[in-house]
Amino acid sequence: MATAPVDDSVLKPGTGIDLVIDLHSLSPVSCASVIFEADPASRRLTVAATGASWAHEDATSRQLHVSTMVRMDSGEKKRIGFPCTILKTLPGYRLANGNTTQALALSYDPTPEDVNVRSAFRYIPTATHEVLGKLVVGGHDFFSGKQFRICNISTTGVGLIIPRLLGKGKNPLAGLEAGHVGRLGIVLRDHSQKKEQLHTMDTALSVVRVNRRFNELSLFAGCRFTRLKSADEEVLSHFIHNAQLHEIRSLTHT
Repeated sequence: MATAPVDDSVLKPGTGIDLVIDLHSLSPVSCASVIFEADPASRRLTVAATGASWAHEDATSRQLHVSTMVRMDSGEKKRIGFPCTILKTLPGYRLANGNTTQALALSYDPTPEDVNVRSAFRYIPTATHEVLGKLVVGGHDFFSGKQFRICNISTTGVGLIIPRLLGKGKNPLAGLEAGHVGRLGIVLRDHSQKKEQLHTMDTALSVVRVNRRFNELSLFAGCRFTRLKSADEEVLSHFIHNAQLHEIRSLTHT
């Protein structure tokens, strides 16, 4: 849905963005990126090419939006997307520090659309951006790093890797089944700043699916958040986005 015109000065060098492919499809794809160059007069951008094979003809012909967060006149924060066209791929784009990386040259339409695809993001935690948790199911407490590991997270749920065994005994959490409900306490730890950023939150969840053939040592459980507070959802969304940008900037040294 188109939204009111927005000052496109929000699209400036150094701004973290998302490149959203096929926004209006049933399965949009989103990749974190960053703006290298912006020319409002010609409505052109140069951005980092990450997360997809942009050189392929199919990728360059698909619907694309540059998405970012803006604050509206009402004070509300909204995620919007500027429709874009890929003009060309830049495989050897030179950064200010002399390094080279892959980039995209884009033209954009200054009339943005509402974007709501953050729930589709699945972030895989790293040592720099850790996601820890305490799971309570059936009155029993289970802890990440022991009975399970959070292998991915989005604003709508988590994926858990659950070892079949603990030491020489069976992991009691390995009995988890689809349909089980519980609560998950989450700790988000951002080590990328000089001072560690720490956030905690709590949500009810339900187990949507369990893959017992994940591998010989572990099973996989996909869980959906059912009562994540809107404020916590916003914190988690920013954590995921900042983690993605940190990975990009680590690769491009920007």
